[in-house]
Amino acid sequence: MRLHPLLSLLPFLPQTLASCEPEIPFLPPTYTPTSLTPVFKEITTAINSLISNGIFNSTSFSVSIASRDTPLYSINHASQDTSLPVNGSTAYRIASNTKLFTALGILQEEAAGRLSLDDRITKYIPALRGKGKGKGKINWEGITLRTLLAHLSGLPDDYAEDDLVLSLADPTVVGLPPVTAAEEAELPSCEGFSDYEVACTATDLLDWVQDASPVFPPRVEVSYSNVGFDLLGLVLAKISNTTYEKYIERAILQPLNLTGTSFTPPASGIVVEDSYWGVDMGSGNPSGGLYSTPTDMITFLQHALTHANSITPALNWFLPAAYSSGSHSYLGYPWEIFRSPAILPNSTRSVTLNTKSGGLIGYYTYSFIVPVYDLVIFMGVAGDLTGLNQLLDTVVDPVIVGAEVLAQGQLADTYSGRYVSSDTGLNSSLTLSHSMQQSLYISEWVSNGTDVLAALIPLVADQAGTGENIYFQMMPTFETRVANGSVGEVWRLINVMEGNGGDTEVRGNATSIWADYCVSNIDPLSYAGLPLNEAVFWRAGNDTAVAEVELSAFRVVLAKQ
Repeated sequence: MRLHPLLSLLPFLPQTLASCEPEIPFLPPTYTPTSLTPVFKEITTAINSLISNGIFNSTSFSVSIASRDTPLYSINHASQDTSLPVNGSTAYRIASNTKLFTALGILQEEAAGRLSLDDRITKYIPALRGKGKGKGKINWEGITLRTLLAHLSGLPDDYAEDDLVLSLADPTVVGLPPVTAAEEAELPSCEGFSDYEVACTATDLLDWVQDASPVFPPRVEVSYSNVGFDLLGLVLAKISNTTYEKYIERAILQPLNLTGTSFTPPASGIVVEDSYWGVDMGSGNPSGGLYSTPTDMITFLQHALTHANSITPALNWFLPAAYSSGSHSYLGYPWEIFRSPAILPNSTRSVTLNTKSGGLIGYYTYSFIVPVYDLVIFMGVAGDLTGLNQLLDTVVDPVIVGAEVLAQGQLADTYSGRYVSSDTGLNSSLTLSHSMQQSLYISEWVSNGTDVLAALIPLVADQAGTGENIYFQMMPTFETRVANGSVGEVWRLINVMEGNGGDTEVRGNATSIWADYCVSNIDPLSYAGLPLNEAVFWRAGNDTAVAEVELSAFRVVLAKQ
């Protein structure tokens, strides 16, 4: 059966129904210690201005930024309330950033075959099979290690914490009834309920959680749960036949040489009065018990960046597991993932940040990994936290914009140009141009005398019901080919429709509610068994410069002029 030629273009349509650029238009940039010096000078000036305005008089903070292998920037500030210096070896209470260590432990054990992410929690904590007295009764058999990692278990958030009984002298002020003696007798007797003098134990936790009510049934909705990570800590202790704390020390801290990270207060820390410093979190250590330094946290984040897709074949650690509140927020394992199209000034392309925040009284820490730019950022704050958001705004967005400019410049320098067939009898050429909006795109394409763009764009536009405001952008696949001692980078060309800013809500118009609806299909068509949209960039031996591009389906190699 012979198909109409237009029907063969249908696989292109998911890309052309909306103006969605590929999220990864380039390979991660290469950094030197001075690559972002102008950006860091501006950040330093802005931070010093905030300091001069007195915003951080009672605040100590550290900001550290690095690529996967290169320290790039650090700035530290000591509160007027301390005489101790603040630097990369200064310890902060990192609170919920501890969950990243717990998660890494679970993933490493999955890779070693000692557990499965889809195991039920009751396999490792049989006591949870007992019947609880909670009004809703938690469905323990429906909770797996995976759902605990992704905050999809439906478990309550905290145990022995965040109870208004601890902070309200008179509950009737907010309309709450007084607590009866019988109710008070049922409350925990550790952590917050002991004025932080007695740490909660695993027995305390399990006795309480078996009687707790669920927030949701498992896998229905995300609800942040410290309790879930405390249970994961018990799993690590169970399979390693040691304590959770000793497991983290042996399996993560020692291999990564994180000598400034511990569950006990280090001597080099910033001690804030009336804070969580020195509080033994006991069974709560897996969700928030660690102390760490900026230097150690950068090392940990670099490890996460370089191993996210190789820790275990079960998952890529950076990909989302569930939606969170808002249209740009997602939950991972347990990364708090934010995707925004509003960061880059010259593009509507979304930037994805894998983040983890953590706060305890007197301390707040942020971890950021931006995979597309190979960047990691750590921020630690101690004392008065009112300037936290200003510090965040001053640092993160400018660094991303600076990295974008660097990456786009390297993209243009390396790949843009005219590529021509060395066969004088073959009229084939490809011109790759560059702009901050469209990244690396095809501006001219001739194959054996045929103007490919002139033929292809009207057909795709007609079938998609759009105008001919389509361009073909190159994107890396992170795959390679080896031939004749050279390594080739495999890229794909993707058709992207520019938003035309019209007034009516029609298909393909940027004002339509469907303008941001995109389904990724990076391998839409083939020709005689080879991908139609595949291009392989070849370098000359060990030379870093691109020498040729091979258009696989067209069976042609074009030399860069």
